[in-house]
Amino acid sequence: MTFVKNLKSVTNQKWTVSEKYPGVRWKYLIDGDFTKSSSLSLGFCEIAPGGNLTLHYHSPAEIYVITNGKGILNKSGELEEIKKNDVVYIDGNAKHGLKNIGTETLEFYWIFPTDRFSEIEYFSSN
Repeated sequence: MTFVKNLKSVTNQKWTVSEKYPGVRWKYLIDGDFTKSSSLSLGFCEIAPGGNLTLHYHSPAEIYVITNGKGILNKSGELEEIKKNDVVYIDGNAKHGLKNIGTETLEFYWIFPTDRFSEIEYFSSN
């Protein structure tokens, strides 16, 4: 199955937020709960300046494609600055977090090898 989804069409979709991740909001773009998909899910995330996707882990691997801003990626305690146009691969079960250290919104796509985001169990590393 193939389909095309115009990224502008997701602007009508409501943002999802969680108290666990201050300053972070996201939308689902390709996801079995919202669109027909299998084996991959894709979403878009924004982290406000000073916002923090706190340290966590999950069993599937993940990819970030950074489209705007800059941040500090914490991968199992190893800190690395990331910025627009970077691509990040995160191993399954690797502890990771992302903090916006810039003055612009940090924006990125995430990709999981799952039918839907709701299948992923997030664990806090605290």
